[in-house]
Amino acid sequence: MSKNNFQKSKDFDALVQSVTDYVIAINKDFQVIMANNLFKKEFDISPGDKCYKIWKKRDEKCENCPVEKSFADGKVHQSEETVLMKNGKEALMQVRSTPVISDDGNISYVLETATDITEKKYLEEKFNNKTVLHNSLVDRLDEIQKSEEKYRTIFERSLDAIMLTDPKGKIVEINQAGIKLLKKSKEDLLYLESATSLFENDEDLVRFNEKISQNGFVTDFEMRVIIDDVSSIDVLVTSSVIPDSNGHNSGLVFIIRDITKSKHSQIQIEKQNIRLQTLNAVSTKVSSSLDLDEVLNSTIDKIIEILGSDSVRIYLLDEKKEFLNLTAQKGLSKKFTNKTYMKHRKVEDGLLGQTVFTGETMVVDNILQSEDPYVDAFIEEGLQSTVYIPLISKENNLGVMCVSSHSEFVFSKDYVDFLSAIGNQIGMAVDNANLYENVKSAYEKLKNAQEQIIRVEKLSSLGKLAATIAHEINNPLAAVLTYIRLMIKLIKKKRFSEDRIEDISRYLDTMESETARCGEIVKNLLAFSRQSKISIGIHDIMDIINKSLTLIYHDLEIRGIRLEQNIQPDLPMVSCDFRQIQQALLNLLSNASESMNAGGVMTISSRHLKNENLLEVVISDTGSGIAEKDKKNIFEPFFTTKEEGKGVGLGLSVVYGIITKHNGSIELETEIGKGSSFYVRLPVA
Repeated sequence: MSKNNFQKSKDFDALVQSVTDYVIAINKDFQVIMANNLFKKEFDISPGDKCYKIWKKRDEKCENCPVEKSFADGKVHQSEETVLMKNGKEALMQVRSTPVISDDGNISYVLETATDITEKKYLEEKFNNKTVLHNSLVDRLDEIQKSEEKYRTIFERSLDAIMLTDPKGKIVEINQAGIKLLKKSKEDLLYLESATSLFENDEDLVRFNEKISQNGFVTDFEMRVIIDDVSSIDVLVTSSVIPDSNGHNSGLVFIIRDITKSKHSQIQIEKQNIRLQTLNAVSTKVSSSLDLDEVLNSTIDKIIEILGSDSVRIYLLDEKKEFLNLTAQKGLSKKFTNKTYMKHRKVEDGLLGQTVFTGETMVVDNILQSEDPYVDAFIEEGLQSTVYIPLISKENNLGVMCVSSHSEFVFSKDYVDFLSAIGNQIGMAVDNANLYENVKSAYEKLKNAQEQIIRVEKLSSLGKLAATIAHEINNPLAAVLTYIRLMIKLIKKKRFSEDRIEDISRYLDTMESETARCGEIVKNLLAFSRQSKISIGIHDIMDIINKSLTLIYHDLEIRGIRLEQNIQPDLPMVSCDFRQIQQALLNLLSNASESMNAGGVMTISSRHLKNENLLEVVISDTGSGIAEKDKKNIFEPFFTTKEEGKGVGLGLSVVYGIITKHNGSIELETEIGKGSSFYVRLPVA
């Protein structure tokens, strides 16, 4: 072969080698575990895909598979394969499978490189003219040179550090970004025995070596590297083995990215999130609980748990706003908190008193330099720094929160702002608690007033019943008195003979029954009038109805009112205060009776409303009825439809209060001239 022809052949070989640019790594299961960007661009690839599916769209492995051979004998194998690219075109590839050997001598994976020789074949067939072929080769070599210059530019101008090492780990090349990142000269870096000497932690080095040995590459490996021999930074490292033509390790490539700022930002964000979570937890506690002690202690626990401080005190102003009182604390000795001036502090006294007086935050980073008159107690306790946070709600100063540390601690602005936000939440909690106490006090007063009204109405009911009960008792007493006089007369005339025993016995039986009748009436009246505390129990509604009827029965007789009852059998029990429900029913019975001066019919009905699980009592009359315009006001206090002097309008309002207090309801149906019906519904026990 002539020298000229030899040169052309050499150029041709160079061209063939230059287009070997499709690279993939394949494991024993024929899965593609790594691919270069050019491969990803030209071929469809998804995680876990098999090589034969990607190359040839097959569902089974290829016959005479070079990858299988390389795994079997550990040698390099070559073949020519026709593959199907992403654009649907076929291409002829010269494929080379190279086993990559790990440090333990096993094959980690097979590196398959493919050169597109479609154009080469085309050139061989198309061009018989050697000159044309030579010119084509020269043009291609020029393209290769430009490509190399382009990649060199990328290497040098990359913002990430790029570093190449030999098989022993010695740095052989590093770009400017790497020199700048590591703060060493290029000569000093190339002089290092191994790039691994830059690892700050031995544990990171061990994990890195394990991953490289097992997989041949690592991606986004987080670690710390030493810079300028004294300090270190957080970085992300992506690295892979560079195989030689025989598949052996010829070195490593490192791509190193500085994440110190981003990690610092992430830490700050995490801290901020924790603080927001704490603030949210405190806010939730404030809004869900009216127990001030529970809120304060929970807040202190959160502050100590999340923040760097280790002791917290919370002081609240007294009602006259003259003194601060220690309300809650944690992290301090009893000797310190038992001091009089730590338990109680006058407004304006010391930094604590000045804070509540001015409403401004005060920070003491160094207790030794503090002008507080009680600084000796702080020094004795071992406190080194304190911040005083005013507790404010609706522009009112309510107290002070003191957050202290036994170690050196600088209260940064964002830290103080965060504590101020918590202080506002505590101020809101104090305000809520005070409001709750005021409402509770007002409720107790209202409750006492309502009970007083019920007692007054009960006395009114007793007054109404007095006359009828007097008649009710008078009749049996007159009978008893008559028989007693008759028996006295018999005694005086000495007519107590045996033939009169039967008469005397009959007199005594009548006296006994009439006396018992009086006793029962008086007993019911006393039970009704007795003032007792509310006592909720399980009661039979019929028992309450019968005892109410006993007290009003004579009044019905006097007015000529016929009583009818329509009671459903086996009624369930109700949970109620017996006396109050009796009073409510008695008021309704009395009103019904008074509406029928000329006689009529009173009906009492009771049934179980199963769908609503309520017990219903209906009291109906055939009286005068109530005008439509008065219905909406009938349960209001001091509203009455009776003549002046015959009622003050508290009866039905008291009934309404009693029934609603028992979680029940009362409704009215009425028609002028036909009567009224009151529907009382109570929850079943």
